[in-house]
Amino acid sequence: MFLLRLLPPLPREISLALVGLVFGLFLTVHGARQAYAEATGVPGTVTVTDCAPATGGPGDLWQDGWACEGSFAATDRTVDVSDVTVDVSDVTVDGIVDTRPADGTLPALVDGPGDHTATRDGSGSWKIPTLTGVVVLGFTAWRIRTVRDLLRGRRAAPAAEPAL
Repeated sequence: MFLLRLLPPLPREISLALVGLVFGLFLTVHGARQAYAEATGVPGTVTVTDCAPATGGPGDLWQDGWACEGSFAATDRTVDVSDVTVDVSDVTVDGIVDTRPADGTLPALVDGPGDHTATRDGSGSWKIPTLTGVVVLGFTAWRIRTVRDLLRGRRAAPAAEPAL
C-alpha cells in the first residue's frame, strides 16, 4: 500500500478504482450465482464417490480442502442424476469442501437432469459475498467520482494558466 502513495493522484485513483471494480464484481457475481442456485435449484444429496485433496498450487504448504464428485439424488425424487437414469456418471460438487464428508453425503442443489455440477446447499451463504461486493462497488463508484474530478481539474489547469 505504501507504493501506491508514490504514484501521482490520478494514476493512483484509477488503479484503485480498477482493483475495486474487479474485486467487487467478482464477489457480487459469486454471491448472485449461489443465490440463484438456492432459489431455483432442486434440493437433494450427493453421494460422494471420490474426494481428492484440493490445493491452490504446488507451492502451497497446506491443504485447502476437498474437491468431491458423486451421484445426485433429489429429496423429492424428481431429478436423479446417476449412472442409471442419465448418461452423466458423476456430478462435480461446485467449490471446495472444507472437511471430507464422514457419511459420504453432502446436501446440494442442481438445476435439472442435465446438470453436471451440484451446488452445495449453503442456506444463505450467498449473503456475505454479495453484500461485501456491493459495498466494494459503492466505494469504487466514489473512487470513479474522484477520478472524474481529477480529470476535470487537469483539463481546467491549462486554461487557468496565463499565456506567456
